[in-house]
Amino acid sequence: MSTAAPDTAMETAAGKRRNAQREALLDAASEMLVHGGPDAISLRKLAARIGTSTMAVYTAFGGKDGLIAALFEEAFDRLAAAEAAAPKHEEPLLWLGELARAYRSFALANPSYYALMISATLPIPDALRHGGGSDEPAARGVSQHASYQIMRSAVEACIADGSFPADAEPDELAGAMWAAVHGHCSLELAGFHENAAAAEKRFHMTTSAILRGLLTPKGLEKLEKFTRG
Repeated sequence: MSTAAPDTAMETAAGKRRNAQREALLDAASEMLVHGGPDAISLRKLAARIGTSTMAVYTAFGGKDGLIAALFEEAFDRLAAAEAAAPKHEEPLLWLGELARAYRSFALANPSYYALMISATLPIPDALRHGGGSDEPAARGVSQHASYQIMRSAVEACIADGSFPADAEPDELAGAMWAAVHGHCSLELAGFHENAAAAEKRFHMTTSAILRGLLTPKGLEKLEKFTRG
């Protein structure tokens, strides 16, 4: 009888443990960075926080730079996963709305990762900066991530079906939507709104206002129909 199946099961279990430990390390590191800034990251303290060894941190990330790079990528990967899970309607305008809501849901569920995504103080390794140069802010590289590209795809679909002007530049519109949603979420997480209901109401008002300023007459007609329906 072959022993491949038991061996494979053991390898799978070990892989799950490593992944779980890696995720725990990233979650703990994200909170340490948000609450204490770049100087708060100590590999020894991080390992102790989740009950593992410093060697486990080095094995998973190769050191502090590798950990920071993994945190940055993890934040955008989680956002991309949230957007990919959003309903992809045949009507692209509805899809774009779902992506905006998925962005907000991600931010509220992952506040520490969200705070790190475009942080000016996060010591991002040069290789992750836009163009690979140390003089470029990390935020310039946002458009290279899958999370941004998913929203851009929805914008392109809206242009193709006539909801946005045919001569519109996809990156200009996607950037405007991204900025509006990101700005709202940043204020919401900072406690700007009186309560959750007020925050949600203003989120819908903000995204609707942005759309109304960008849509064609055909797009506005669709938006009114969706709003009424």
